Amino acid sequence: MGLLDDRQIDYYNSDGHRKIPKQQWMKEKMQEDYWEKGTQSRKRSLIHFNLQIHNVHVLQWRHGCEIEKQGSEVNISIELTLY
Repeated sequence: MGLLDDRQIDYYNSDGHRKIPKQQWMKEKMQEDYWEKGTQSRKRSLIHFNLQIHNVHVLQWRHGCEIEKQGSEVNISIELTLY
């Protein structure tokens, strides 16, 4: 499940084996290859961590950043990845 500013934006459907958008703007703005790449990434994670999707497992990681806007310029000031 992906979150952005405390809103769910996507999830991985373990029955259909697909990454699914939950927000209309994600459906409209992201190209189809984004969803396919996300699906493949989630499948690799399942294989890498040797998870059985018929049992309950939790794999959690966070990606994030803080941005600074100066006029029309946007700079990433902090980038974060936690497992």
